[in-house]
Amino acid sequence: MTERTLPGVIGAAAEPRDMPLIAEALAAEGLPAADLPGRIAFFVFREPGGGMIGFAGLEQFGAAALLRSLVVLPPARARAQGSAIVAWMAAEARRRGVGELFLLTTSAAPFFEKLGFRRVERDAVPPAVAASAEFTTLCPASALCMARRLEPRDR
Repeated sequence: MTERTLPGVIGAAAEPRDMPLIAEALAAEGLPAADLPGRIAFFVFREPGGGMIGFAGLEQFGAAALLRSLVVLPPARARAQGSAIVAWMAAEARRRGVGELFLLTTSAAPFFEKLGFRRVERDAVPPAVAASAEFTTLCPASALCMARRLEPRDR
């Protein structure tokens, strides 16, 4: 996959050489990494000037997908780059035919709510998503489940 740019962020598919850095960033944030890379498509993000912003993963299950392992590196946090990464990931998911994005979070619900995600019960999640390692073993039962429908503007 080639690079794609949205305002403020350039994203590209992670390469095998990126995985140790991604695993290190996930560990530093206390995010699960036991199933990496597996079926998760990881992406690396940087600013137009070249500075590294962070990482995110997309685990697709047909028309639904999990937004996984979003990490914004500390230097980029003050510049609201997490929002740009989520916008990029929504566009990528839509490009891949995803109509609804799901995620689990223990600490970032207010951030995701500002970006159009809503809290949903776990039993409202498609069965394939609910059967994922993220839902069954990696995230605590106390993690909030959130969802966002992807509209054509998310392309």
